[in-house]
Amino acid sequence: KHYPDVSFSWSPASPAQDVHSKADLPPVSEQILQTLTDLARSFQEMADSCLLVLHLEVRVHCFHYLIPLAKQGNYAIVANVESMDYDPLVVRLNKDISAVEEAMNASLQQHKFQYIFEGLGHLISCILINGAQYFKRISESGIKKMCRNIFILQQNLTNITMSREADLDFARWEEG
Repeated sequence: KHYPDVSFSWSPASPAQDVHSKADLPPVSEQILQTLTDLARSFQEMADSCLLVLHLEVRVHCFHYLIPLAKQGNYAIVANVESMDYDPLVVRLNKDISAVEEAMNASLQQHKFQYIFEGLGHLISCILINGAQYFKRISESGIKKMCRNIFILQQNLTNITMSREADLDFARWEEG
């Protein structure tokens, strides 16, 4: 059989070179066509699963670093040079998020890239606001430190997503 309405091109040629008339294509059997269709569907499902795993992986990192930060509950700190530094867990989370961004930026289409990072500010905000219940005491210096932690996370996410993470403004307001 000949399927004139189906045109597969397996060459890496540019679109300008890839202009074939349908009469130039060899006939394709129904079985080969079905196999190729099944393979394409399988690869698409695998790609969707990988994208979902990346989406979830970034969120797991947020929980991994921010829940212990909140559970420490030690924000009754006295202002000194060390207390003005960012929390090490926040620094490590920022590094992880930046590493994922760097790896994905060059290899993913923009809408897929956005899917990975979309809503991350809201998640971080929720983790930090809900984690405030574990604070036994908090000093003025502790509030400032938490606000700085939130701000540095917000800056990093804004640089990645190119949009303001307003949910983190709310978290800073709630913590302050």
